[in-house]
Amino acid sequence: MVQQLRGWIDYDRPYLSPLLPIERLDYFEKRVRLVAINPLDRLLSNEIHVSPDSSALLLCGVSLCCVIEATGKFLMGGHGGNPTRFEAFLKAYMSPDYQSKTLGTMTYGQVLWRHFRNGLTHGFAVCHGGFEGNRGESYFSVRDIAGHASLMVNPYLLYDDYVNGFGKYLSDLRTASPASQLFLDFNAVFELVFIQGK
Repeated sequence: MVQQLRGWIDYDRPYLSPLLPIERLDYFEKRVRLVAINPLDRLLSNEIHVSPDSSALLLCGVSLCCVIEATGKFLMGGHGGNPTRFEAFLKAYMSPDYQSKTLGTMTYGQVLWRHFRNGLTHGFAVCHGGFEGNRGESYFSVRDIAGHASLMVNPYLLYDDYVNGFGKYLSDLRTASPASQLFLDFNAVFELVFIQGK
């Protein structure tokens, strides 16, 4: 059934409610790959890799932060605010460095939220940091920029980290019972967002 669906929710909505739990997971994966993972891969491979000074790098960065937050919403069953959802997915499925490493008084995860996600979302700029690096280089580095310790994040490794984390989350969902809290939380947001359109 899921193979016949397009992945565009407005067209698919009438067919989503009767999907079995495993089909809901298949649709969720299809949707996330369609709207986030595949386009970001194309941007990183074709736009950013070919033209490293491309401003599309910031689009990749803000999009990655948004998909982390959105996946956290499914993970938390829609509970908690945006920072809590963002942090929950980072903590559960992405690099432990986001929890264990600090820059001043903030963890790298808090820096990613405040200076990257919020900076781009609310001001078109990463505050006190940036996206730098290529495949094969380190994930994080700290540099002094204009008197501020600034976190530099490798965009390729941030992408890879999210994709791997998303895969682990899907694997956990696929092995979970439909009565488990993990699946119930996922399904609550699936119902709310994909079926009810809220």
